[in-house]
Amino acid sequence: MKGIVKSKVIILIVLSVLASFLVGCAKQKDTSSELKKITLGQSGSVCQAALLMAYEKGFLEEAGFDVTLFKGDYPTLRDGLATGKVDVTDGLLMSWLKPVESGLDLVFTTGIHTGCLAAVSLKNSRYNSFNDLKGKVIGVSGGIGGVPMNFAYRSILKEGLNPEDFEWRDYPAQQLITALENGEIQAAVTTEQVSLNWVDEGKVDFIRSSTHDHDFSGEYCCLLTFRGGFLRNDPESAEAITKAVMKAAEWVQDNKEETVDILLDKGHISGTKEYALELLEGFNYNPSVEGGKRAIDIAIKEFKETGILNNNTNEKELADRIFKDFSK
Repeated sequence: MKGIVKSKVIILIVLSVLASFLVGCAKQKDTSSELKKITLGQSGSVCQAALLMAYEKGFLEEAGFDVTLFKGDYPTLRDGLATGKVDVTDGLLMSWLKPVESGLDLVFTTGIHTGCLAAVSLKNSRYNSFNDLKGKVIGVSGGIGGVPMNFAYRSILKEGLNPEDFEWRDYPAQQLITALENGEIQAAVTTEQVSLNWVDEGKVDFIRSSTHDHDFSGEYCCLLTFRGGFLRNDPESAEAITKAVMKAAEWVQDNKEETVDILLDKGHISGTKEYALELLEGFNYNPSVEGGKRAIDIAIKEFKETGILNNNTNEKELADRIFKDFSK
């Protein structure tokens, strides 16, 4: 009898342990299945620190998302958003406005940070402004009509000049310094991620900077960018992602050295820690919904004035179509 009782006790213990194991597995499975899969586009740029920290620090996972990273340059990310391969990214507003006017379905939800672009001339040259460069050749990266050229057009507009007063040539970003030194161009316009290195080496001086110049420095250059269909079909997720990235941006603002360490350690960026930190220190990562909306309004107005956007484009209709305010 004792043997039978003992056997029954053992069986009950085994069944109890097995049940606990199965319940644990079920719970683990349920938790995993609750995470919504999203694809986050990134280009390997230091300025995307907030987006990448939202991933690396777990802010997006805490918000309920299973994130897949999709890496590519601007044209690749643009095409990824257009074809549904990318759900959300961030990037320079000036890179998106013309494609959006032409039909690319994107929606912005917040400003992430300021800074990013610069125009430079050789150190100790006589070219200290765009006014000094009238009739001269300006080299740009990113193609004719690309972001650096758009930034140059806006800078020229602010100085009361006409883009037709200059000759424009496109170069790969890293070849601009050689073109400057060889006299092929008298100024170069590209990202600060490229040009700051030349400044540090004593080769060039800034003549324009969206990071430091008073008429650009308070303007958000990079905005959180959603595939339009994603945001309209799942606004709750878009709002949660926006809040997670804004939280990450605030974290970056307070932890820039740790941010750089993580970006380098995880292989998101290349180069030295000192240079990446110098770049990051120049950017203001205090995210702002209102600041993002204001940046869109300013850029649309100035893009129309310079002829980048069509004259018949309705500024308010375009701004309302491409911005979603989740703070209201």
